[in-house]
Formats: sequence, C-alpha cells, structure tokens
Amino acid sequence: MKITAEELHERQKWALDQKIDHSLGTLEQFYNYTDGKCVVMFSGGKDSTVLLHLARRIYPNIKAVFVNTTNEFSEILKFVRQTENVDEIRPKMTFFQTVEKYGFPLISKKVAKSIQYIKYPSPKNDKVRNLVLTGYNSKGQKCESYKLAKKWYFLKDEVFDITHKCCEILKHKPFAEYQKQNKVFAITGIMADNSQQRRGNYLQYGCNILNGKKSAVSRPLSIWTDEDIWNYIEKYNVPYCEVYDKGETNTGCAYCGFGCHLEKESRFERLKEREPKRYEQMMKLTNNGVSYKTAIQTVLKKSKYGGAIF
Repeated sequence: MKITAEELHERQKWALDQKIDHSLGTLEQFYNYTDGKCVVMFSGGKDSTVLLHLARRIYPNIKAVFVNTTNEFSEILKFVRQTENVDEIRPKMTFFQTVEKYGFPLISKKVAKSIQYIKYPSPKNDKVRNLVLTGYNSKGQKCESYKLAKKWYFLKDEVFDITHKCCEILKHKPFAEYQKQNKVFAITGIMADNSQQRRGNYLQYGCNILNGKKSAVSRPLSIWTDEDIWNYIEKYNVPYCEVYDKGETNTGCAYCGFGCHLEKESRFERLKEREPKRYEQMMKLTNNGVSYKTAIQTVLKKSKYGGAIF
C-alpha cells in the first residue's frame, strides 16, 4: 500500500487522539493477522515505552522483548528490568568483542562500510569499491549518493578499523534467533520522522507489512513525532527512563560513536560525569592496538567538523 508524501504530511498533523486511534487500529489489525503471535520490541527508550503502553491498553498480557546489546545505558537496564513481562535476550558477541574484531562504530554506517571496501579490496568487492570511489556503477551510471566524500579518505590509512556491523551483530541477529525459536512477529516503535530511510519505508508499505507471515512487521507509531511522544507521556502519566532527565535525547547504544563528530557537547563527556569507571573501561577498548578514545579523538581532529574534543 503506497502512501504519498502529502498523505504522510497530513497524517503527521493529526491531533494526538486521532493518532492514538490510528495506532490502536494498526495494532489490532496486526494482532489479528498474526493470531496474537507478536511481541513488542522494547528498548527502554521513550518511543518503545509509549508503544508498549499503547499495546497493553488493548492486550494487557502482550510480551515485550528487550535486546541487551551489552552497550546499554545503566539507567535503561534498570528501567527495563522494572517493567513486567519482558524477555531479555543477548547477542553471542559482546560490544567489546565486536569492536576488537571488526572496529569502532564511528562516523556512520555508510562511511564505515565504504571504508571497509576501500581498505580491504578483493575481487568480490571490486564493483562496489569502484562505486564508492567514483560514484559510477558497473554500467557507467552516475550514482553520486554512493560516492564516499574525500574528507573521509584518511580513515583508510588509519591502523584502527571502523565498522557498520554492530547493529546487525548486537541487535538484529539475537532477535532473529528469538523470533525463529518462538515463532513471533515484531511490533516496533520506529517513526517515519526518524530518518529518510524510515520515511521512504512508510511511504512504500504503510504501518503494517503483511507479507504472507514471512516477514510481517508492525510500526504503529509511524506517523507520530517526538512532540506526540512527550505529549502522550504527559497526558497518561507514563513512567519513562530517567536518562532523559540527565541530558540524553538518544537512548541507543551508550558508547556508539556514530555522529559524535557533529556534536558541540560530547555524549562521552556526559557519560564520563555519570559513570567515570565505566567510561574509562570503554575508552580503553582496542582495535588493532589503538584505543577507542584515541580513535574518536583522531576522527574529531581530522574530520574538520569541529566536534567536541574530550
């Protein structure tokens, strides 16, 4: 079911009560489609907190699943473990092991993947390597968006690696295994406002992807905004994780470095103030003999973005 950008824009302007009704209808449709074999993906962040509250308004016993990436905020872990009927699952590799083997999560997934292609050439990645270097595919067609900006070329010569694999290893694979074992389908709290990719996905499929029960997924909050989330929390007095009251706006992996080069106030400085011992432990993680702190500071100094040095 394709949706136009204009339709999305109109729906995002709906009143909160109208969005709530829409989300409850989306949840009910998905629940019935999967015969109740669905779970709420619960990260402990504000979006999934609202999603779980909504789902349990109509299905009080619906289970939530929390993927502990081993790189969570301490406040998130505490909040999740105080929530009833939540299965906590873990990846086979820890964040420490992922960094040691594959590299640090720095800049962005796109840049990290491109650097891997350039730094480690092989016959298998020859075409895509040429694409990220030149912006032209194997047919000679211009694909400028795939071209790696020259300001990141210095990373191919660094001793340490950067990686795009963390999310796949630490979040997606553990849930895929859980999903296969328990034969359930996911209800997620992502919104079209989160990124261009998620916006495009909503325009293509809408809130529910009902794909013959092979890859069915529900995204009831697709048309919501951050303002809606906070308004819902206030209206229904929904408990939320205290980390938001400590200056954090993003509750993804605590020591993820994606985007840190853009920050005027370093996320790592805030973590250092709250948990100095854990901060020191994380900054000492190494890849190819280089510490995480050294790698971050190298990126901040050489990227010329003016990110906060700590």
